[in-house]
Amino acid sequence: MSGRLRGKAILLAIAALWTCAAAAKDAGASGDGGGGGLRRKRTTDKKQTQQHRRLTEANGVDQELASRFFLPSTKAQAELDEIDMRELLFQMNVEMNLDMSMSFVQTPAPTPPPTPSPTMSTEAPSVSTMPTLTDCTNPGTCENRLRDQIFAVSVRMGTTDALDDPNSPQSLARDWILEECDAVIPIDPCTASQLLLNEQRYGLAVMYFGLGGDSWNVGANPGQDAAAEKGQWMSGLNYCEWGSEITGTGGSYFQLVCDESGNVLNLNLQSNNMVGQIPPEIGVFFAMTSYISFFNAQTGSLPTTLGYILPLETFDVESNNLEGPLFQPEYAGPDGLKEIKNFRASLNNFVGTIPAEIGQWTKTENLWFADNQITGTIPSEIGTLVEMGAFLFYKNQISGTIPPEIGNLNKLTWIDCEDNQIVGTLPEEFFSNVELEEVILKTNSISGPIPSMVGDLSKLNTFWVSFNQISGTIPSTFGNLVNLQELELQSNRLTGTIPTEFGTMESIDFISLESNLLTGNIPSELFGTNLAGLRILYLNDNQLSGTIPDNYGSSPRLKDLWLSDNLLTGSLPIISEGEFLFLEELLINNNDITGVVDESVCLVRNNTIPGGQLGVFHADCQPPPNGGEPQIQCSCCTACFV
Repeated sequence: MSGRLRGKAILLAIAALWTCAAAAKDAGASGDGGGGGLRRKRTTDKKQTQQHRRLTEANGVDQELASRFFLPSTKAQAELDEIDMRELLFQMNVEMNLDMSMSFVQTPAPTPPPTPSPTMSTEAPSVSTMPTLTDCTNPGTCENRLRDQIFAVSVRMGTTDALDDPNSPQSLARDWILEECDAVIPIDPCTASQLLLNEQRYGLAVMYFGLGGDSWNVGANPGQDAAAEKGQWMSGLNYCEWGSEITGTGGSYFQLVCDESGNVLNLNLQSNNMVGQIPPEIGVFFAMTSYISFFNAQTGSLPTTLGYILPLETFDVESNNLEGPLFQPEYAGPDGLKEIKNFRASLNNFVGTIPAEIGQWTKTENLWFADNQITGTIPSEIGTLVEMGAFLFYKNQISGTIPPEIGNLNKLTWIDCEDNQIVGTLPEEFFSNVELEEVILKTNSISGPIPSMVGDLSKLNTFWVSFNQISGTIPSTFGNLVNLQELELQSNRLTGTIPTEFGTMESIDFISLESNLLTGNIPSELFGTNLAGLRILYLNDNQLSGTIPDNYGSSPRLKDLWLSDNLLTGSLPIISEGEFLFLEELLINNNDITGVVDESVCLVRNNTIPGGQLGVFHADCQPPPNGGEPQIQCSCCTACFV
């Protein structure tokens, strides 16, 4: 059956039901007495059934569909006696899927039967069940239709109680849209193509009132001036013209974008001073693919009606004050959303666990929920998100191990699980994700060694696994990582020596190996033009021995060099002219270094020579408490230790 014929059947049914309801009301029918006359007893007889059949056949309407919505069978009669008319109308509205090209076509009423002669039967003539369309130019008719449509929306969204509160966003939006019945160009409550558009206009109005629209940075329309210009919400214009084009540091975007049929496609309300709860009426935007509202002050929990927005691809509510469960079954369960590509909810107050059903989000590219209060473990089903490029869940309370299935995420470039309660070892499968660029696993309780396969991550530029319980030696395969810029291994239980292969990490900028159990000499390969970009080198608080390499001043951009709290011996090497011009911090205290600090080092202290930056210089230059010479003689140190 074509969409147009299916729509025709339902439109006939809608009109007929409205007609029947009005007639029953005028006749004083009371039904069960509830709902303001909206519940009606339905009766039928043989003639009505025959007339119904003639009507549907004449209009080419499918019998099953028409019977379902227009004149139900006798078998279903008893059940229908208690059906709420508004709910039935809503179900018809959904079933129709509203072909946007359809409109009500008023069909002439059939020719009435002739007046019976005295000899004819006195039985009353058949009464046509052809719907009589109400006069849509009548403001009263307009308001009645809109009220019932809004009520149907509220039933679906679970906000019917809000309509009884005159100050609720739903009531304010209803009152506002009802006023459009008297506008110069009144709202159209009758044309089929407008039904879903009216719902979306109402939904946008609810969002405006519910999220403090009068105080928005962009789009505010205090007083809801119908004559407001394009780019202001709540005007008398087509709502597709409410969205302003905004230009920021990240480029330009439109606040509100519609598709060619007028359905809301994208809402981008980022950084717009939005305050309040995201209303359930967001669910009326059935065609929406993107909702972005980060950097606002939205509160409350996420509406479960997100599950109604089946095409939704991007949902970004980062940096708000949202709370409640993050992953709810209505949109993250077995029958939840399937098109999600970007789900960003970091920097809020969400709770709950990561459900196994997350594995159904197979199109997800970005899954961000960092800095919340999520608990539980990482389900193994995470391995089915094979399109995922970024997985960020730092600063939560997630426990358990990293599942080996995470090795299936061959497009993963960025993972950040800092500051959780993750235990266990780093699975070897993890290093199968050769597209990885940023790996941040710091501040957990991860144990065991770093697998040598870390050297296979040729695109890696950040590797942070500090503040864990990692043991074993540092793999020499780090030398393969020519794109690595930041390496944090501090505050673990690493043993052995520093690999000389570190000298081939030509892009390195930051190395932190402090607070481990490392032994042996400091490799001279850590200094020189081969690591021309190295700025930070923290080797303090280990068990390193031997002397400081003579070439330690040859790193052209070295800014911080921390060698304190080790077992280093010998004297501090002199530096050549032009070296250490960027050095700001030099810590050599708490070692066994002796001698006199050479004048060449003091020359870079406090801009003594042009370009010198050394402002923090710690050494063992404090005389012992019982008297005697200090371990190091230093005339330019900023702090002396014993």
